Amino acid sequence: MARKKIILFIVEGINDKTCLEGVLEKILDSEEVRFQITEGDITTRLGIDEYKIRNEIGKTVKAFKDKYHLKPEHFLEVVHIIDTDGLFLQEDSVHYADVEDPLYMDDGIYTGKVEEMVERNKRKSAVVERMLELPAVLKTISYSVYYFSSNMDHVLHNQANLSKAEKHDLADSFDEEYADKPEEFIRLMRESVFTVKGTYEETWNFIRLDKNSVRRYSNFGVYLAPYEKCQK
Repeated sequence: MARKKIILFIVEGINDKTCLEGVLEKILDSEEVRFQITEGDITTRLGIDEYKIRNEIGKTVKAFKDKYHLKPEHFLEVVHIIDTDGLFLQEDSVHYADVEDPLYMDDGIYTGKVEEMVERNKRKSAVVERMLELPAVLKTISYSVYYFSSNMDHVLHNQANLSKAEKHDLADSFDEEYADKPEEFIRLMRESVFTVKGTYEETWNFIRLDKNSVRRYSNFGVYLAPYEKCQK
């Protein structure tokens, strides 16, 4: 029997993995689903810019590959899932507020550090634009990027500003609800109010517009489209 190819999902944290791992294993059962957690937002990591992000992603995949003694030919693809965090907002949509942590709202970001947030968005958007130009990592492994705006909690639970404890509890609840219901998860991602329809390129053009990168949208349904008929 031929060895299953690995689909490696890169996510920011353990709660992202909790939400997606069980149900994706059901949907992609002809392949081996694995996760690599970056422990935070790789697109805003200290020292990372549009010139260094390709190498940083390569290092992330290589660390997984080396840990499990794999070769590039063992991979089918790498799928990178990111939060948009309002990265494409205009400066006038970043508002001052006396808050400790940034608040992501439909009309923009509220923060006590406006200038820092504006600069973060400039750096993050430049990095993400570079990521979208990458067809492959480690030279031969297909690579693509999908977004949850403004973060995965926002899309899946309609709550963008949760505490760590709340994120954890909701991730467990989501896994319990959808892990054994792949067809319902696909329908959720393909037919919800937050679903961005169109091609991969079209969905990325959409999230760049106006305040869309801070509003509740996801293009992950584009990735799931080929598996929709398989679940019916």
